Amino acid sequence: MTEKEDYSTAEESDSMGSINLSQKSKKRRFSDEQIRSLERIFETETTRLEPRKKAQLARELGLHPRQIAIWFQNRRARWKAKQIERDYGVLKADYDALLSSCESLKQEKQALLKQ
Repeated sequence: MTEKEDYSTAEESDSMGSINLSQKSKKRRFSDEQIRSLERIFETETTRLEPRKKAQLARELGLHPRQIAIWFQNRRARWKAKQIERDYGVLKADYDALLSSCESLKQEKQALLKQ
């Protein structure tokens, strides 16, 4: 591709990009009822949604199946991040307890060695 062709393609994509940008800015948020339904299903489902269940849910909530899939993907990511934080908290508490125990054992050892 020559520089002239590259430049004209950039201009075309820029003019098209502004149209696409304005269309993307009209992103629709889920209603409270839709979120409650999605959360309820997320809590009961232990595995990923089957395509048939996803399509049924999309019809019931008035959404596209792709929106359902992306919502569940994002929700799993948030759940995983929170789970990592909880696991870290438990591990940190265990580590702190072990460190404290180790320190007291060292002090006890030193006291016994001085006797």
